[in-house]
Amino acid sequence: MRARRIAIRCVAAAVLVTLAACSGNGTPTSSASSYVPAMSDEALLALGKEVVQCMRDNGLTDMPDPYVEDHRLAVPDDEMDAAEEKAGEQKFEAARDACQKAFDKIPQGAIAQEDPEQAAPPGPQDVETLRKLAQCFRDNGVPEWPDPDSEGRFPLRGTALEGERPEPGNRLHAAHEACEGIWSGPIGIS
Repeated sequence: MRARRIAIRCVAAAVLVTLAACSGNGTPTSSASSYVPAMSDEALLALGKEVVQCMRDNGLTDMPDPYVEDHRLAVPDDEMDAAEEKAGEQKFEAARDACQKAFDKIPQGAIAQEDPEQAAPPGPQDVETLRKLAQCFRDNGVPEWPDPDSEGRFPLRGTALEGERPEPGNRLHAAHEACEGIWSGPIGIS
């Protein structure tokens, strides 16, 4: 039952979903200073509210309101637990399926996760795949995107890319969408 509940929580977290980033040492972090958000907090919250409203419209009337913390969407755990318990798995899954288009608008990595180990950070074993990702970014409108270092982190600090955010409609967002088939996990920034 615990594993099932965790799986449901993960799906619930997906309800409230950026190009995810890690700290300089490749470890996931909740620190706002080392996370590279894909969009503004306001835009992220608007997407979270859209998903929650869709879930409510599809039978989950007790879905809690989302909020943004450290540039990630979250919901109050106790309220989410109560909503899950009341709805049941079938009703929750049906609402989730009905709201898939709304979910798909939310950038990857923008959900505050209960279990930060769930999305493993890249490491040396991922360098080859991350090189392909870097080439894809260069081929899709971001010619200055660097290759990863030997630890699987992208050296963006101190470059023009450091302050650029992948907002919907801009080149980073377009490159991320074009390349997410290569790598869909978090990325490390150094």
